[in-house]
Amino acid sequence: MKRLVAASLLLFLVLSVLPVMGTAVAQGTSQVSVKSVYTLNRYGFATVNETILVVNNGTSAIQVPSMTIGFGNLSSDIVASTISSGFSTGSSPTGGPFTVTGSQSIQAGGNATFMLSVLANNVVSTSKNGSLEVLTLSSPSINLEVGRLANIVQMPVSTEFTSAPLGLTPTLLGSNNTYSSSVTNATPGAVTSVRAVASSTTEDFNPLHVFSEKRTITASSSGTPLVTDEIQFENLGTIPLSQIYVASLTLPSAQVTIVTATADEPVLLPPFTLALSSGAIDLATFVVGYPSDGVPASTNFTLTYQYPLGSNYYSVSGGQVTLKIPDAPPVNAFADSYSITISMPPSARVSEGSPTNLTSVTPWQTGSTTFSYGLSAGWFLEGGIPVASVLFMLLLIGLFASRTTSAEAASDEEEEAEASSEQAEAMVNAFDEKTSLINGIWQEIASKDSSELDKAYFDELRGKVDTFRSKALARLNEVKQKATSQRFSEVVNQMQATEREVDRATKDKLNLYQQYYLKQMRKEVFDRLLPQYTKRLERALNQLSDELHTVQREAKLL
Repeated sequence: MKRLVAASLLLFLVLSVLPVMGTAVAQGTSQVSVKSVYTLNRYGFATVNETILVVNNGTSAIQVPSMTIGFGNLSSDIVASTISSGFSTGSSPTGGPFTVTGSQSIQAGGNATFMLSVLANNVVSTSKNGSLEVLTLSSPSINLEVGRLANIVQMPVSTEFTSAPLGLTPTLLGSNNTYSSSVTNATPGAVTSVRAVASSTTEDFNPLHVFSEKRTITASSSGTPLVTDEIQFENLGTIPLSQIYVASLTLPSAQVTIVTATADEPVLLPPFTLALSSGAIDLATFVVGYPSDGVPASTNFTLTYQYPLGSNYYSVSGGQVTLKIPDAPPVNAFADSYSITISMPPSARVSEGSPTNLTSVTPWQTGSTTFSYGLSAGWFLEGGIPVASVLFMLLLIGLFASRTTSAEAASDEEEEAEASSEQAEAMVNAFDEKTSLINGIWQEIASKDSSELDKAYFDELRGKVDTFRSKALARLNEVKQKATSQRFSEVVNQMQATEREVDRATKDKLNLYQQYYLKQMRKEVFDRLLPQYTKRLERALNQLSDELHTVQREAKLL
């Protein structure tokens, strides 16, 4: 009887404990939420960001659960991945599936978040009818039950599919088009599909094949760093590429000079100076001769442009310029090759750095390349040298001057002032002659019979401009040799820079006239571009005139 009572008591205790044990297990539960964002880039690649939120709904700490994330048919196009600090994908293959683990624990009522990002190439293809098709991700696969899964596909500006990807609903608001879905309490599997892009002249979707990108750093005539970027690409889109966004190492609205621009057929107008528009180069500004503005579809194109390196990318110390150039290429796209080099004139000396040559460059390229080179005297003349160095050079000049007698100095200064004034007057006359020639060219062209306007005639005009320019520059060099003050040197050097712009603007306008009168350009294109070219030349001539008078005045004060 006692044994029966004891057994009954033991059974009662076991049954009493079981509910408590069940509650204890529940105290360590987690809920997983996922936000999956597939973003199609304007240049034909895609990124996927999987943001995972794990919430501890229990009353005791838990470990972050291990989970496996897959991307279905998109896996073969994945070339790179990253994950938030504190989490790891271990030995997962490049394209997944990715097994994510985290070492940290989540306290009761707390949460942990991480993001797994992947980069996919070759997601765009061309169908038999010539339209563009995109492999899209409607949902990733996850091996855990997900409390809430939000799937989003983001499109470039004014770009949409002919039909929504599987399981997604379109939201077409203005120019920002998205497709999305929301799933609750499910263990999602990967869903991908191929969708055609609706053709539109307003879409910002131009897949590119970038053959090569080259970034060359050199020193300008004043010693400051100058960047030359060269991009060779093919427009794989269905519409003309009217502008290309570049990661220039300067302000997003800075001026750049188009050095060369060559394509299969068009007539081009290099060099051409224009302002970046939020980092974009307006190709339609100088690519002419096509029925549509910009670089047409299925066309190879080479673009080379220059600009001064931004001051945040270099420093000057102890007579040396040190550059830190990001390894990210100018165009945010996949590129077959990319190189960063430094090319200095004989007067400069490279003291550090060697060329960087990269192949199979991705938009996620990181790192930087460091170069250093010695400063030339031109740096001082342009005022680019640090204040301490300027003072040092001024002290040297003062020390030299103090070793001459006051009588000799007075005599030398009197003769120098007379010579400087006369040479400045001769220089002004030479530039006035060149200006008169330039201003008279356009009336001369207008007065000619169209049969006389051939290539030889325009070559003759360019030859005249070069002849007058040589005379003016010879006078300018005579004046530069008399520069005995920093102020005078600065004025002369600035005038020399302005003269170069006058010469470029003159030649560009002559090229424009030649292309029009030789039937290489349509009248509507000529009429559109002529005011810009005229305004640019007039601005440069007016600036040159002001600086000539300044030089003449400063010469009298020497």
